[in-house]
Amino acid sequence: MTTDTDALTHYLHTHIPVSRALGITVAEAGETVVVRAPFAPNINHKNTVFGGSLQVVATLACWTLLHVNARPLADGDIVISRSNISYISPVTGDFEARASLPESAVWRRFVAGLERHGKARIALQATIENQGRLAVDYRGTFALVPHATP
Repeated sequence: MTTDTDALTHYLHTHIPVSRALGITVAEAGETVVVRAPFAPNINHKNTVFGGSLQVVATLACWTLLHVNARPLADGDIVISRSNISYISPVTGDFEARASLPESAVWRRFVAGLERHGKARIALQATIENQGRLAVDYRGTFALVPHATP
């Protein structure tokens, strides 16, 4: 499945405003999602990318991956319940986070949970490289749950 990246970028900017502030755009959307961000609005006092920006971009890569691939299967809210990030080396320029669907058996278990219970959890991973080398390894547990009632 491939989705319009401009429409996804607009969706993020509208529903998750920090994405606009950080200059985030969706560059690729399907079984792999690539979320990009420019260096300038994400810089820190060391002239590298701020760790919080790296966390947000990696989280949004995984969130968008689930949004693109699970929305056709079930309606609900995508939430994150846990994340872990390893900062391996500094990021010194424009950057992107890449997230791909997990192996098919893991995805099938997630889909089966949606079908059976109307909600399910899944572990996803995103990576960020700097100059061709792994700089950030992100792992998060996300869930698709029924819409919360106000």
